Amino acid sequence: MNDENAIFQSSSLSPNMEDYMEAIVVLSEKHRVVRVKDIAQSLNIKMPSVTAALNKLKDQKLIDYEKYGFVELTEKGKEIAERIYFRHRSLMEFFSDVLMLEAEMAEMQACKVEHLLSPEAFLKLYNLLKFVKTEREAGREWTRRIDELMRSL
Repeated sequence: MNDENAIFQSSSLSPNMEDYMEAIVVLSEKHRVVRVKDIAQSLNIKMPSVTAALNKLKDQKLIDYEKYGFVELTEKGKEIAERIYFRHRSLMEFFSDVLMLEAEMAEMQACKVEHLLSPEAFLKLYNLLKFVKTEREAGREWTRRIDELMRSL
């Protein structure tokens, strides 16, 4: 992920399809193979709905999938899924490290806003996250005061 601007560009997928792509990339990092039932459990969705979505992703050449088979990301799909997941993780990190939300709440908030932010807003938020982390590591006084404020709310 060399070009930070490209990381935050729209995937051109619907929020639902982005959720499927994110689930596939996360599951593929955890397990040797990804199955329809794994995706259904991960997203708390019924298997027929997952199958319908996978067929749409297959039509877009983002995954390789045959009925009753494993789900694999294509090269194009992997690139898009990793971008989607990177944005999600960045939001989680912002909510937990900057706003000091508990992990579960940070996860919930990231899921809620990840499909709503424009690429420009994502990039600015990410740059703010990096800046705050760098300043915090340098021991800047203002970061300590912000941390205290966030913890007190």
